[in-house]
Amino acid sequence: MKYTVGDRIKHFRLCRGLSQEKLALAAGLNPAFLGHLERNMKSPTLTTLDKIVKALEVSYGDFFDEGIDLQDTESRRFNTEVIQRCMDRLSDEKLEKMADIMLKMMEFAE
Repeated sequence: MKYTVGDRIKHFRLCRGLSQEKLALAAGLNPAFLGHLERNMKSPTLTTLDKIVKALEVSYGDFFDEGIDLQDTESRRFNTEVIQRCMDRLSDEKLEKMADIMLKMMEFAE
């Protein structure tokens, strides 16, 4: 899968446990602008990208690695575990209802 620069910024930011505000501060950028970059509403200049990569403390090789799974982040794993623990406590009937709700939410989100 091809990932955008914004996808990559968000991935490494989340892996490092940084908020957009903290990364923006470290890179000397406006937090709203960083949000636009992550949502691919804007594209960074090379100078801006260099500031971000340095603030993330990642090499360009790692940042642009095509083999990286950007879906694999610590926060994603944590949230998945929380959801799993909640689901484990449900009766079969309630679990089925929750599955229906989640499927409907996924349809709505697409």
